[in-house]
Amino acid sequence: MFFYEGYICPVCGKKFQESDDIVACPECGAPHHRECWKQEGHCHFAADHGTPRQWRRPEEPSGVPDHGPSAAGQPGGAPAGAAQGRVCPRCGKTNLEYAEFCSYCGQELPPADWQSARQAPPYQQTNPQQPPYPPYGQQGNSYYPGSYGEYSPFRMPVVDPLGGVPQGESIDGERAEDLAAFVGPNSAYYLPRFYKMAKTGSRLSWNWPAFLITPYWLLYRKQYLAGGILLALEVVKTFLNAFILGSYIYPQLDMSSTAAMYQSMFTLIQSGRLTLYVLILSLLSLISLLIHVLFGLIGNSLYRRDAVKKVKAIREKQGGAAPSQPGMQDGYLRQALVQGGGVSLIMVAVSAGIVWFAQILFQALFMYSL
Repeated sequence: MFFYEGYICPVCGKKFQESDDIVACPECGAPHHRECWKQEGHCHFAADHGTPRQWRRPEEPSGVPDHGPSAAGQPGGAPAGAAQGRVCPRCGKTNLEYAEFCSYCGQELPPADWQSARQAPPYQQTNPQQPPYPPYGQQGNSYYPGSYGEYSPFRMPVVDPLGGVPQGESIDGERAEDLAAFVGPNSAYYLPRFYKMAKTGSRLSWNWPAFLITPYWLLYRKQYLAGGILLALEVVKTFLNAFILGSYIYPQLDMSSTAAMYQSMFTLIQSGRLTLYVLILSLLSLISLLIHVLFGLIGNSLYRRDAVKKVKAIREKQGGAAPSQPGMQDGYLRQALVQGGGVSLIMVAVSAGIVWFAQILFQALFMYSL
């Protein structure tokens, strides 16, 4: 039994065969023949995406009496001996209990029940000399078949560096494996989002670090031009805040005590003498917030474009083969991608030091002299 046995292509109306070239919609998981998908140019059920009518994988497709987990090693099935599986809510594939992403479509799975790990049955030993774990590398006998989103013989989750994106898939013309090597840490987060944006054409995908610590995230991900510009804007904002506070607001306040300071500030605000300065400070904060929100929305898209561009440049510099025809230099290419990509903690530390030094300097120039 293969994963789509009993399913019918919605375009041509033919049942899928094991030898067919099948693709699944990244939004709803509906299977199509690759040629049928190219013929329509999109999912056959695209009009229903995001609605209650959206295509969902049925429990038992027509003509198949049992579509539950198959034997280990077969598409759609969990390895033999797995206590229970986690069904992907989008495509319906049964994943192992501790998978974080669907190993077929990359959909993030609901949180796992870690308590069940304590109830897992121990491996059975028939030979006292046999090690207390199943043999590695044997199909159907190992809890660690090397698949995506699964876990080791010691029941520790294995993080798929591709985040569930199938091996050999292309993202903007570059192999997913090459992009994962370039991205480095947390590639399991970025690759599914790169893949989805490439398939759907969307540029919006929320990224919390890109929103909260925008310039530091950019520099951490080696996007030095954008990160340097935003870091410079951060320093300029710090300078303007210190200059306005130290030159125009604090000199008008009664600094004899905390209560007197707040009372004088309230009086000045009521009189309108601080209105202009408060508006300028508020405008600076609003602009900063909008920049952070913007990068929170498009940060993944910018990083994807930057990563694809740099991967292509590294591959051409290495003289590597085309993505669809990896050559003998593939190992050297991956090494170059790891060295050229990844993250930079040093730049984060340096940039944080620059901002901290600027704050101390501006406070000393404009505020401590009061």
